[in-house]
Amino acid sequence: MEPIRAMTFDMLAQASAGLGPWEVFAQYGAIGGFVIILGLAVRVLYNRAAEDLNYHRTRADRLEEELRALNATVRNEYVSTIGKATEAISDALAALESTRRGR
Repeated sequence: MEPIRAMTFDMLAQASAGLGPWEVFAQYGAIGGFVIILGLAVRVLYNRAAEDLNYHRTRADRLEEELRALNATVRNEYVSTIGKATEAISDALAALESTRRGR
């Protein structure tokens, strides 16, 4: 039984050689393997969350820029419309004033 156990530990040591910082956990057997799997899962989930955050920041920046452009367009349209409306009101007031004086 001892040679099989030694062979199993040798196989585990060879398999864990490429794990880098996770290599320490491979020495603990099944519990270490479970910790390695959990650690890798957390790493994958963290990377996904970071990618989502970058995507949403980029999207928000793009939409804010579109909103600024739209606000500038609306502002320019309002300025010309308000100018025309002011002229129309002053013309109407002048016409009313001239009719009052004509009476």
